[in-house]
Amino acid sequence: MRLKKDLEKAALNILESGRPLLTHLNADTSWVLTLPYPPGVTPPYGRGLLNILIDPWLVGSQKDYFSWFSKQWHVIPSSVQTIAELNECLGTMETTIRNRQEYAAGSTDTLTSSLERSNASYIDLVVISHEFTDHCNQKTLREIASSTPVLASKAAARLISSWRHFQHVHSIAAFSDKQHDWKNASIAGIPSWVRVARIISNKDAMSFHSAILIMFNITSSTADTSIEGLVYTPHGINAEDLKPLRSASPQISVLALLHGLHDIRLSRRQLNLGAHNALRAQRISASRYWLSTHDEVKKAGGLVNHFLRRTIWTIEDVLEEEKRRNEIHHIVQRPAYLRIFFLPLVHTYYFRLAILRAVFLGPPVLMGFFKAFRGSHPDTIGGGFSQNSAPPPGPPPSHGLAAQEHHQTPPPGPPPEYLPPPGPPPPHKASDEPPPYHDWTVIPDTALLPPPPSIGHDASPGGNANGSDADRAHEWCRTYPLIRPHQPAVVHCDSVNNGNIELIQPREFRGSLSKLGLGCWKGSTVPGGRDACLLGSLPCYFASSDSPLVTAMKKVIYFEVKVLSYGRGRDGDASSIALGWSALPYPTWRMPGWERGSLAVHGDDGRRYVNDTWGGKDFTSTIQAGQTVGLGMEFSIPDTPPDYGSSPAQTLSIKVDVFFTRDGIKESGWSLHEERDSRNDLGVGGLDGHFDLYAAVGLFGGVEFEVNFNRNRWLWKPSRQLEFVHGNISAQSEGDDREQGQIDKKA
Repeated sequence: MRLKKDLEKAALNILESGRPLLTHLNADTSWVLTLPYPPGVTPPYGRGLLNILIDPWLVGSQKDYFSWFSKQWHVIPSSVQTIAELNECLGTMETTIRNRQEYAAGSTDTLTSSLERSNASYIDLVVISHEFTDHCNQKTLREIASSTPVLASKAAARLISSWRHFQHVHSIAAFSDKQHDWKNASIAGIPSWVRVARIISNKDAMSFHSAILIMFNITSSTADTSIEGLVYTPHGINAEDLKPLRSASPQISVLALLHGLHDIRLSRRQLNLGAHNALRAQRISASRYWLSTHDEVKKAGGLVNHFLRRTIWTIEDVLEEEKRRNEIHHIVQRPAYLRIFFLPLVHTYYFRLAILRAVFLGPPVLMGFFKAFRGSHPDTIGGGFSQNSAPPPGPPPSHGLAAQEHHQTPPPGPPPEYLPPPGPPPPHKASDEPPPYHDWTVIPDTALLPPPPSIGHDASPGGNANGSDADRAHEWCRTYPLIRPHQPAVVHCDSVNNGNIELIQPREFRGSLSKLGLGCWKGSTVPGGRDACLLGSLPCYFASSDSPLVTAMKKVIYFEVKVLSYGRGRDGDASSIALGWSALPYPTWRMPGWERGSLAVHGDDGRRYVNDTWGGKDFTSTIQAGQTVGLGMEFSIPDTPPDYGSSPAQTLSIKVDVFFTRDGIKESGWSLHEERDSRNDLGVGGLDGHFDLYAAVGLFGGVEFEVNFNRNRWLWKPSRQLEFVHGNISAQSEGDDREQGQIDKKA
């Protein structure tokens, strides 16, 4: 088990440094905080660590109230599937520490205490932040020993007590302006050097946006001057509500802030406050570390799922956004005559903010955006006109000079005469001979010239979306830029390597979707359904680890789709399916390939679309029912190195080839960086190997289909010289397999 090995190494680090350990059990919000006992405190026999389990939900589904209302499943499996597995991992840490201590003391009798405690529970405390089942999961909690004390919010404590499983269930005391002393949050049965409190807001009646504060003193058994804390807020907490931490006595040093990055909304209500609030919370709390939590994009069903809106942020994106906002604030405070030069360089959204600020400052400021200033002074804050300024006496400095120039008189005397040069004109010899003959029949050699760009179409002969959907998608893409690539965790790589990729159903999807096996899905849409785009739960291409610029190896990603049948279309158009690749975020009411950061092959017209909002380019024949088609992308280092004078963007280019298979045979393909028509093509941004790429399946009308990420079930067999890594294919040598090449020739 990978987690057990990692915890063995972590146990030695705890022993040497005496610092706590925080373990994320899944991609959602289940954590274990491991604390070493402070000096002078005698731990229980055979123990050296205190383990606090936070909001455990390991397997199975969770629902809020009713399944039809809201139901979710983990997309990425937890690192442990049962509490018994977690207990075994925690016991391994104790064994490692005990063996090292006994070895240092010269004892040869190791593992004795661990064997005596083999059936003991190493979970010392359970902390539950909310009563909702993704935090307070009954199936997981019932696996914990009943003697383990539980600290929970009031609503969660009532719910857990009703199960009659745990012997000790307590409500977490509030940490408010009237209660700063960390010892006031003590609860019987908890070690005296550990305290748990809850930070709540009077404005939040349901305490949905609250935080759990875990305080501990692991440096001294008596002194109260070295209190450290961990702030855990899965839904986010108003940053201003953390100000009481500053006045705590003794002072609390916040070691870590656990706050999500994703901004999740339900209609007008914001559920998860997201990265912008987290950045403010980190600064107010002065936490040393900020860790993301509760950001797993889970598989979801139920009524609520259709109304949820998620905006995915990274820390880098938020810092860059804040930098732009600070620049706007700085620009607004500049004299008005400077705004004319700075505002056009700012994004449209912030331009609007600046205009609003200008209106607030007064009408004279607003005038400055549309006409030149007269009489404005650089020291006039806000750019308004000075109330006490008056024009200087007399005419402008240039008035006298302009008058003199205007009334100039010609010089005396007649104008000079212009005569031809002396002598006869130059000699000229007439000739009736024709010009030299030019052999226009000789055709220059164009073999070395690049092929002409493919000509795109204005519309598809198959289905075409309406203009309002397209305009809404364009505005959506301008509002939500592509997210930067993430460094994949080991659990993510393992899932993709095993083909364990889910399909995320957007709210536009109307139909059914079921899992046939590992990496294999079967679905159908209702006849007459609108456009919908299913996206993979994990990227098949991790730009930070799969890029040829990082590995110096070729990388190929691929998946297959089988069309079982077509049903009735919509508005006279036939049903259709499309398979492609996309960077995130992507508007799921649009077919893949239509918007930025995506490409696809469409089945109704056989055309290929690369960031193409029009009619695509001719590529292959239509996709018929009963056929299995696949789409792959191959990333490699360019064949020819860039020139010394190349720009950095050219130096970092990646060669990208796209290929298409039908019934297991590679049929056609194209180079992503082919010659393009600059007037109509929108480029290949997001697809050139510098962003994570997800599988995308577009559906229109009634379609019955299967999607396969499991390489063992593919009809297309990749080259024997290709090695599977991260669920994709990495080439270790150039060229294709001979057997595959023979198949291609027959095709």
